[in-house]
Amino acid sequence: MNDKIIIGGKVISQGFKGAVMDIYNENNKDKKTLYNELKYGIPDEITLITIDGGKNIKIRGQTKIIAIMEIIKTIKYTLVKKFIKTIFFGSNKHNYSNELLGYKKLIEIFKEKINKYTTIKSGFEYNNRKIYGLIFNGDYYLFLEKCFKTLDYIKFTQYQLNKCTRQIKETLDILRDNNYIHNDLKPNNIILCKNRFKIIDWESSGEIKRQPKTIINTRNGNFAYNYPLKLYNIGVPFALYRLIYNVELKVYKYRNKDLEVLNLPEQIHNKIFNSFDDVLENYKKMKKIDKNYYMKLYDYYSFALTIIYLAEINKLKYNKSIIHPIMEKFFIYL
Repeated sequence: MNDKIIIGGKVISQGFKGAVMDIYNENNKDKKTLYNELKYGIPDEITLITIDGGKNIKIRGQTKIIAIMEIIKTIKYTLVKKFIKTIFFGSNKHNYSNELLGYKKLIEIFKEKINKYTTIKSGFEYNNRKIYGLIFNGDYYLFLEKCFKTLDYIKFTQYQLNKCTRQIKETLDILRDNNYIHNDLKPNNIILCKNRFKIIDWESSGEIKRQPKTIINTRNGNFAYNYPLKLYNIGVPFALYRLIYNVELKVYKYRNKDLEVLNLPEQIHNKIFNSFDDVLENYKKMKKIDKNYYMKLYDYYSFALTIIYLAEINKLKYNKSIIHPIMEKFFIYL
């Protein structure tokens, strides 16, 4: 965790690769906003990020930059994601570039319904062009819809869990039909926005046919919600997967001590591990017919685990007609 981002102001959420913060806050004590990051270190240049096919817009000169700051003060119902400089999870530029590529592809996939299915949105318009983010002083920012509660923080009713199941599966079906994969689905990468559940954090996403084939350039996200075959195929031995899986559970629980995180029934863990040999054998058969057969299913697997987890911690029932057929494709019978 990067304490420099958290000390001195409000950060909505914090992950390994980015922090989500307010754009502007009238509370003068809240120093950690996009506006204040500009105010306390006015840059020589700001790059305005566009996704409309044209070039990004360079803003130079103190007068023009201050004018941008005044625009930022007026932005409503929007947050900003700042990409963090890390050693183990890629540079902030790399993760920003990956997420921006995801934004462009998702806008192409969802078209005019982009706001229905994702939190992607422009922050403001400049010279009749939509601005989706900023770059200044070596930092990278992208705007997103103002939502707060990821699934870990919601006390679900049965109606809400059923709704979440339907809406996320609908989104995954659209992605599958467009040969696209999120790659890092888990409870804290799904968020409730007003009345709809949406997937967030697209820096690991990509086209199914263009997935990395080695651990060196992988974008496969977490271990706990990814099926072991996915990691095995990029060079992670099954025994190492099990070891890292157990370590990741402990780290995730420590980082979220206030939540009942990853409290999946012990039998689920055992069934996952025990199914691997059968899945590997089936993979060898299926790749002769469709080499991407399991790649198309990985998001669904992570989604199914997420729904089982939510049902468990909220003491509810999950939709077996949706979840069981997914798990059975991985030889996991519940």
